[in-house]
Amino acid sequence: MKRRIFQISGIAVLVVFTGLFSCKKELKLDDQTVAIVGQYAIPFEKYKNRYQEYLDVTYQKDNLFLRLGVLRNMINEVLLKRYDDNSAILENEEFKKDWQWVKDELLLAYLKEDDIYSKIKISDREARQAFLRLNERIAARHLYAPTEEEANRLYNLLMHGASFDSLAREVFTDSTLRNNGGYLGYFTWGDMDPAFEDMAYQMKVGEISKPIKTAQGYSIIKVEDRKRVPILTENEYLKKKGQIIRFLKVSKRKQAEKDYLKKVVDLNAFEFNESGVKDLLKMVQNRTEQAGKEKQPINFNQMVVRYPGLEWNVQKALDEIKQIPAYHRQRIDSPEKLKAAIKGLIIKQKLLAIAHSKGYEDLPEVKHAMDNARNNLYLKYKRKEVLAASSVPDSALKTYYRKNIWKFKNPQKINVREILVADLSSALNVKKQLLDGANFAELARRYSLRDWTARNGGLTGYAELNRFGNLKGKLWQAPVGKLIGPLKIENVYGLFRVEGKIDAQPAPFEQIKDQVLQEYKGENQTELLRAYLQELRNKVKIQRNLPLVKSFVLENKE
Repeated sequence: MKRRIFQISGIAVLVVFTGLFSCKKELKLDDQTVAIVGQYAIPFEKYKNRYQEYLDVTYQKDNLFLRLGVLRNMINEVLLKRYDDNSAILENEEFKKDWQWVKDELLLAYLKEDDIYSKIKISDREARQAFLRLNERIAARHLYAPTEEEANRLYNLLMHGASFDSLAREVFTDSTLRNNGGYLGYFTWGDMDPAFEDMAYQMKVGEISKPIKTAQGYSIIKVEDRKRVPILTENEYLKKKGQIIRFLKVSKRKQAEKDYLKKVVDLNAFEFNESGVKDLLKMVQNRTEQAGKEKQPINFNQMVVRYPGLEWNVQKALDEIKQIPAYHRQRIDSPEKLKAAIKGLIIKQKLLAIAHSKGYEDLPEVKHAMDNARNNLYLKYKRKEVLAASSVPDSALKTYYRKNIWKFKNPQKINVREILVADLSSALNVKKQLLDGANFAELARRYSLRDWTARNGGLTGYAELNRFGNLKGKLWQAPVGKLIGPLKIENVYGLFRVEGKIDAQPAPFEQIKDQVLQEYKGENQTELLRAYLQELRNKVKIQRNLPLVKSFVLENKE
């Protein structure tokens, strides 16, 4: 089966594909040439294939507006790649890393498609069961727990007479679920987590399940009602069978990937050296200046991870981590994430070895996808380069600033004193002392669980209002000096007093000029890109074969 891998750029005015144009000795518009840009011709066959791919991926209907738009984008490609300086992009180390990453991801995508997804089989029995579930609605309620231990505790409470209503108020932060006993309403096949759904469809009305492991944690389910379509015919099943099978295959992909991975990698064989991981994290986070001040300097030769047939020390692991694109590297901010990244790199290398051994990179459809991906990545960098170099007069920025003044207000800030204690009884005791005239700062130093505010007499200092999360509305509305609480915050109770507020005020233009410029460019990037391209167009002679663009007929794929 021939597979096609598509990647379409999100840049409306710039879409680039390698090999879409050629340089001819004698340039002329004919039935083989759709456009001539300076010294380069765009072959009609390349244009037609590009246009067909665009329709296939976007599901749009053929029309003249789209035909002309695709041709315009291809002309833009020639202008950008042949008549503009791209050396800064092509020599950019991050671009090279991104491109290697994208190439590897495409190879892995094809490996998954060929070695995993194509081998997923759906039996007629599975399809029929899914058809029945698709025509049955279930009403249920549930209790959620992040751990199996907590789920078992909830289940035991239910078995000893506790109600869903009382336990829901304990476990849910969502106000709807907390107040309606975890009631989810009616759902059908495909609406819920697969494990949750599979259990619910096996249960009788009124039955309560034991804790079920889901992707989010653990759930205890109680089925409240079932509604079935009274009459289902074989003809209805046959009409929907293809769609059901496609959906089932997609739903099985995640488990199929896990099963395949177990055959390739022993996930329990990774051995980490915590000291090495700690030092590596400092290097990944660019904390070298801090590391140099420590009593124990970083030992780049110490082991970080060991896997059968492989061992990485700090230096080797750092070299591998550096090959990850910046936007992924920035997310590595804890030992756990660092270990996960290292595992991912090692697993990726093993999977890529399989892909290379099967010669996937030499397949025409993979080469085609890689050409598309490289050019789309180039466009991403080119857009940033063009926008960064675009100049905007101060007069335009000031006009934009005045029209969008709400965007440039300094955030609301609030200064609060707090006392956090472990239970409601302690909170009520502290509140009584405060109402009796005790000093808030002294009680905060004596009782509060948060060390840094306790040392400061409970004072948080002025901070952006949004930092207070769900409390921000209550705190902002409270008068200065009023005692608030006790309020339950996760597993503690808090007493608060607002000491001061600063309302949002527009920041002076000169103070935030750079921010205004970035906002302006982000909102007007299409116009800025178009202006840049127009400058290139003004320097190059462009000819379009409009009769050919308007008259060609697409192949009927039906």
